[in-house]
Amino acid sequence: MRGLEPASSQQHAPIHLNGSAPPRQDVLNGHAAGAAVAEPVLQFHYRTSWQQPTLHRSINGGEWQGVPMRQVVSGGGWWEAADLKLAAAAASGNGSGAGSAAPPLLEFVVTDGRDAWDKAADGSNYAIAAPGRWSLRDGQLAEASLPAVLVCSDLDDTMIGDDAATAAFSSWWHEEAVPAGGRLVYNTGRALDLFERLLAEKGHCMAEPDMLISSIGTRIYVKQGGRWVEDEGYTATLGEGWQLEGVREACYRALAQVGKDAMHFRPPSEMSEHKVTCGVRLDVLDSVLGGIKRDLGEGGVQHRVVVSGSGDWRFVDLVPREAGKLQALEYARRTLGFAPDQTVACGDSGNDIDMLEGRHRSIVVGNAHPVLLEWAEARQRGLAAGTPGGQLLVAGGHRAHGILEGLQAFGFCLS
Repeated sequence: MRGLEPASSQQHAPIHLNGSAPPRQDVLNGHAAGAAVAEPVLQFHYRTSWQQPTLHRSINGGEWQGVPMRQVVSGGGWWEAADLKLAAAAASGNGSGAGSAAPPLLEFVVTDGRDAWDKAADGSNYAIAAPGRWSLRDGQLAEASLPAVLVCSDLDDTMIGDDAATAAFSSWWHEEAVPAGGRLVYNTGRALDLFERLLAEKGHCMAEPDMLISSIGTRIYVKQGGRWVEDEGYTATLGEGWQLEGVREACYRALAQVGKDAMHFRPPSEMSEHKVTCGVRLDVLDSVLGGIKRDLGEGGVQHRVVVSGSGDWRFVDLVPREAGKLQALEYARRTLGFAPDQTVACGDSGNDIDMLEGRHRSIVVGNAHPVLLEWAEARQRGLAAGTPGGQLLVAGGHRAHGILEGLQAFGFCLS
């Protein structure tokens, strides 16, 4: 849901798209979809206050090497991660001589890059015997007991709106989800500046995301060098068939038909070269949409219309055909390396329908607008009758409590 009101001070190390992805569950098990054998991967998370820790490791008794770790943006400033591809490293291993014990798959220590070292309690090196997802905190090495999850959530009245609920989600996220390989994406109608304002206001209870989808799926940002940087690769996919001036002209013609008391353009801060937004009174909505769609169809403009809001007025967003919350979610999912059944979308209003009807799992929070609850009821009937799509759960809990409820039902959260 869009907020009625239009960054955290935490500074983070750069996040690199090609290095930030948690390995998919089928890859961790050695069998990637569509491939007979995949290179085994070990994902390692480390909880620390060190700014730039380095993992010193030996794989299968091979050469010791230093691996710089990267900060997990959604980890609250505490979690660092490294992904180790094991097959190539194993090829350079020394093996073991006759009669000697086989070396562990991974032997390692962690250093702060200066004089401090983190070793096992007895002073020896840490050791891991099998691929998978592992974490180390306070000297305790553990294999993940929960599956990794990509949570892609709307913000207003879904993730936020109840500070206690938001804080409960953030606490679970930092303590359980991140060390299990989880990653967090916000999928919001807010533009970047409004998101940063929100994050500054709610930083005491709200987790920072690993990726931000903003402006109804027309922009994607990642955190690099302490600031949010646009993913230009995604933006470049949005131009085909889109004509900004043609869309604006169609909206101006609709406004002339119904008058400025029934329709208006939203402030420039809510629009971009790939997004035109108007406020439209409910009683003229069908007429306005009909006129805009007719004009754009005649002009050959490829577009998507997203309607949201409640009461006597509606937001009408016009974006490129390739844009939208679902398209952006799919891009984020592929970029971060998650399968559909590891991905959970969460929303509360009509403009979330787009992202809730994909192949992934979805949660409708208990405080959802009537239009979304009606859609969810019809969607569940369709799924029960065999319509393709991912699992959909309508939670009883409101806002972030509903998200946690759904994640528990899907098996990603213990309590």
